[in-house]
Amino acid sequence: MTIAPPPERSSERLIAFLDAAIAIALTLLILPLMESVSEATTEEQTVVEYVDEHGWQLLAFTISFMIISMFWRLHHAILLPDTPTSRARTTVQFAWLFTITLMPVVTALTGGLETDRPLVASYVGTLAVSAWLLFAIAVVERRTRTAAGLPVDTTNGATPLAMALLFTLTLLLALLVPSYYWLLLMTLSSPLRIGLTRLSARSAR
Repeated sequence: MTIAPPPERSSERLIAFLDAAIAIALTLLILPLMESVSEATTEEQTVVEYVDEHGWQLLAFTISFMIISMFWRLHHAILLPDTPTSRARTTVQFAWLFTITLMPVVTALTGGLETDRPLVASYVGTLAVSAWLLFAIAVVERRTRTAAGLPVDTTNGATPLAMALLFTLTLLLALLVPSYYWLLLMTLSSPLRIGLTRLSARSAR
């Protein structure tokens, strides 16, 4: 009687864990605002007074929520459940997850402290590292699927690479002139992604 080999491990449990951790990180973003709401209620502030006093805090929350959501959508498109697991693949996933779980901390600092070079660098730097790790995830995913003989989407790495390059440029400019307005450079991510995709297609020919 021959015993069939165990099925190759899929990534479903890993994806479920990562999704849950990202959801928790998104929830933690709101905690500083909940504390400020309690203070405003105690002081009997109006909505206008609250927004005037905590406007930057609200903006920091909104930006971070949108960016983490965008990262999650990209991660969801890159990481596929039928890709075999490996130690290297899991390691890069947890390294990326570390940057995501760090976002509530740097967001709270951004919304509560005066803007200076170290503060802007910590916020934008976290985003840049997260984007580069997401690009690394795309590279590892493509190599793992290729080695396993699974279909590969060669364009999945273009978006995280475009974001990583722009966040890095944003970080360098913010170190010269501390400002969060440099984040507006991220509006160029779509044109840059298209350019990188076309360049990759030409290289593959």
